[in-house]
Amino acid sequence: MAPDPISRQTARQSTWHEVCRAFHLVDRTDLTVVHEHMPSGTAAQPHTHDRGRQFFYVLAGTGTMTLGRREVQVPPESGIEVPPRTRHFMRNDGDDDLEMIVVTTPRASGTPHVRDRPLGRDRGGLVVGSHLRQTRPSDLAAVVSFEEAMDTSPFLGQGGHDWHEQALQDPDLEHWVLVDRLDRVIAFGILVGVGGGDVVEIRRMVVAPEGRGQGLGRLLLRHLLEHALAGPRVRRVWLDVSADNTRARSLYRTFGFVEKPPPPDATLLENGVYMEWGDTHRIPSSR
Repeated sequence: MAPDPISRQTARQSTWHEVCRAFHLVDRTDLTVVHEHMPSGTAAQPHTHDRGRQFFYVLAGTGTMTLGRREVQVPPESGIEVPPRTRHFMRNDGDDDLEMIVVTTPRASGTPHVRDRPLGRDRGGLVVGSHLRQTRPSDLAAVVSFEEAMDTSPFLGQGGHDWHEQALQDPDLEHWVLVDRLDRVIAFGILVGVGGGDVVEIRRMVVAPEGRGQGLGRLLLRHLLEHALAGPRVRRVWLDVSADNTRARSLYRTFGFVEKPPPPDATLLENGVYMEWGDTHRIPSSR
């Protein structure tokens, strides 16, 4: 019997780098065919395949493929072959989302899109940082260390140990941490406006540097949005994000956040972009 047709809607899905999505159309030991979606500003990790030969065919957007020391622009309706044992990675430097088909034969071992030593995964490769709890004073050392990471601090406003201690005492604020099975803090987030009003702000979301690329930011955002909407009167959830933080903006868009002119009562970070979630949107799953 011939196999049934398969589409993005029926294929197994996975998420990498928190905002990039993969739809596994064919998944056999001798052949894989994956439809990959990469928002603007995202990139895979450089990697090689000992045996796998790949072909990347771009459907929409323009990809930049690095092959060894050479960079190649791959425009729509064109493709590029990657031989075995060739160090390579694809990135999206354009303003539009990158959609492409990746054919690999035989199946490539490992997970090339994530860091070599991911944090918080079990032997099955699943993210185990699935438990959200309220922040304790003993968690603040980890929280502050995440904020001070070189690639995080430019996108934040106030912070530091004293600032977070005061935040824990604020009745209009909820401070949450995402922890793994050993109760190690691997991400945190802050909600403002939880005192009974109709507007809640997602004030901050930060993932541990060693935990990036595992879908933890997506998982944390889903939990925070669910908590924000738990209030019976809440009709609007908003956040602001640096205009330069393209990865975070792409993540927020996948959850239904839309960039809008800020209302008069919204205080934004310098170079901040106002994004609002509407009650007509559905919260996506953590997959």
